[in-house]
Amino acid sequence: MGIFMNGVILVNKPAGITSHDVVMKVRRALNQKRIGHTGTLDPLADGLMILTVGKSTKILPYLAEHFKEYVCEMRLGQRTDTLDTTGTLLEKREINPVTEEMIIDVLNSFLGKSLQIPPMYSAKKVDGKPLYKLARKNIEIERKSCEIEIREIELLEFSANRITFRVICSTGTYVRVLTQDIAERTDNIAVMSRLTRTKIDRFTLEEAFTLKQIDRGDFDLLSSYEVLSDYRYIEVEDLTRIYQGKRMQFDFCDAEIVMITNNKEIIAAYQRNHDDGLYYCKRGLW
Repeated sequence: MGIFMNGVILVNKPAGITSHDVVMKVRRALNQKRIGHTGTLDPLADGLMILTVGKSTKILPYLAEHFKEYVCEMRLGQRTDTLDTTGTLLEKREINPVTEEMIIDVLNSFLGKSLQIPPMYSAKKVDGKPLYKLARKNIEIERKSCEIEIREIELLEFSANRITFRVICSTGTYVRVLTQDIAERTDNIAVMSRLTRTKIDRFTLEEAFTLKQIDRGDFDLLSSYEVLSDYRYIEVEDLTRIYQGKRMQFDFCDAEIVMITNNKEIIAAYQRNHDDGLYYCKRGLW
C-alpha cells in the first residue's frame, strides 16, 4: 500500500502522447489512484499540464477557468480533417502571399471576445458522446458556438509558409480552430504544425517537471493553499459550522467565492448569495 499524497503537480507533457497517457504515467509513478487534470492537450502538443493528486482533485473546478498561454506554429497551404499535421490531407492550395504587417493586423483582429465553433476532432461532448468518436466514423454534426476571449496575441516568427504566434486565451479556446480562422482572413488554408502550452494562469512551463523526473521522484507537490491563492481566503478557527455546511456571514467581504482556510489548509469553497448576502457552502475540500 503506497503513501497517500495530496497536492498539485506541474507536468511538462511531451508531444506524441495523449493527456490520458500523462495521467496514467504519473499515476503509476506516484502509485496514486486519484489524479485529475485541468484540461487536455492534443497528442501533437507539448507543454504545461496541471495535475491534482489525492483529495486535491476536489479543487479542479476552481482551476479550470484560468487563462492559458500557448505558442503555436501554423503551416500555410494545406488543410486536414483534424486541422493539424496529424490528420488526413484534404486539400493543398497555392499560398496567397502575405506580409508581416498583414499578419499582425489579422492577429490583432481576434483580440477580445468572440464565438468559436468546436472542431469535430475534439474531446468536447455532445449528448454525452465525445465529438472525436463521431469524427472517426466520418460523422459530422452541428456544433453550438462557444464564447472565447483572446487577451493577448503576438506574432513571433514569419516566413513564406509558416506563422508562429503567442496567444493568451480563455479556457475552451481551440487553437487549432484559431489557426484556420487566421488563415482564412489571409485568403489561405493552414494546419497547426506545433503547439506548446507555456502558461496556465501564473504557473509556467519552466516550473514543470518532466515525466522522467517524476518517475524517479525528482519533483515537488504544491499545496491547494498555494495554488488557490488568487481567491479571497477567510481563516476560520472553529470549523464546526463549516463541516456542517452552514450558511456564514463574513463582514466586509463581497467576493463572489471565498475559500475557508484553517492553518494554511483549504477547507471549503463558499459562494455569496446576492439575495441575503450570506455565504453558502459550494464545495467541501477537506
